[in-house]
Amino acid sequence: MKTKQMLLSLTTLTICLFMKAQEKYHCNGDDCGFAPGEVVYLFGDDVKLRSQPTTESKVIKILEIGTELTVLEKTENSWPYRGIDSPFYKVDYKGTTGYVLGGLISLEKKELNGSTYLFGYSRSGDLEYLNIRSPKPDGSFTENTLRLAHSGITIQAHGNKGLSGVDGILYINYKAEACGMQGGGIYCFQEGHRLIPVARLTQVSEAGVFYRWETFVFPTDQEGVAGKILFKKEQGENLDDDSKWHKITTETRELVWANGRLVPDYKERPTNAM
Repeated sequence: MKTKQMLLSLTTLTICLFMKAQEKYHCNGDDCGFAPGEVVYLFGDDVKLRSQPTTESKVIKILEIGTELTVLEKTENSWPYRGIDSPFYKVDYKGTTGYVLGGLISLEKKELNGSTYLFGYSRSGDLEYLNIRSPKPDGSFTENTLRLAHSGITIQAHGNKGLSGVDGILYINYKAEACGMQGGGIYCFQEGHRLIPVARLTQVSEAGVFYRWETFVFPTDQEGVAGKILFKKEQGENLDDDSKWHKITTETRELVWANGRLVPDYKERPTNAM
C-alpha cells in the first residue's frame, strides 16, 4: 500500500506540475487574478467601464459580454459580485482606459465547435460555483451553473474523443489544486450549442490510509473501447501496516451516450449486484 500510495502521490504531483505549466490555473483568492498585459474577455453583460475604481464613478462606456480588454493593473479597491469580493482592474478597451470589476471578467475564454464559453465564480453561503456563459448571435447568452468541490481548477476543451452524438467536451479539472487535495473534476458534453453537465469524478487520497480514484476512458484514449466510455474506479484502504493488510477494489463499467445522458448511470449499482 505504501508503494502504491507513493506512486499515486508522485503521479499526482507530476500531473499537477504538468497541468500548471500547460494550462491557466484559477482559484478564488488573492493569489489568483489577472496580470498586467493579459488579454481578457468580459463574463458580464452591459458592463460599465468606469473612470475610477469605484461603483460611484463616471461611466465611460457600456460593454457587452465577450468584449476583449487588456489588463493594465490590479487596484486595491474591491466590490462584491455574486457573493465574492472582487478587485477593480484598470484596463484598455480599444485605446480607452477605464476600470472594470474583476468578477465581471471571464476567468478565460474557450472556443469549441463555433461556440464561445466564458467562466465566472460565485458563492452562496459556504458553497462555491462555476458559472459558464455562452453568448448567442442575437446578443443573449445561455448559462450553466456547476457546484464546485473547491475553486482551484483548470478548464480543458476537447473534441468528442470518438463519441457519437457528442460534438465536444469541457472538463473542469480539480487536479491543478495544491496536490494532495481532492482531485477529479466535472465533465460537460456539448450537443450542438447545448452544454450538458454529465459526470462528477473524484480522485482523493490520504497518504498511507485511503485512496479513491475515478476516471473516464474515452474511445480515442489508450485502452479505449469503440463507441463506449469506460468508467474505472479503484479504491484502496490500509487495514494494518504491521501485517501489510491492504484492501484494494477495482470496478469498471461500460457506458454509452444516448438521448442526452450516460447509460447506465455510473453512480448506481444494478439491483442484482452482490
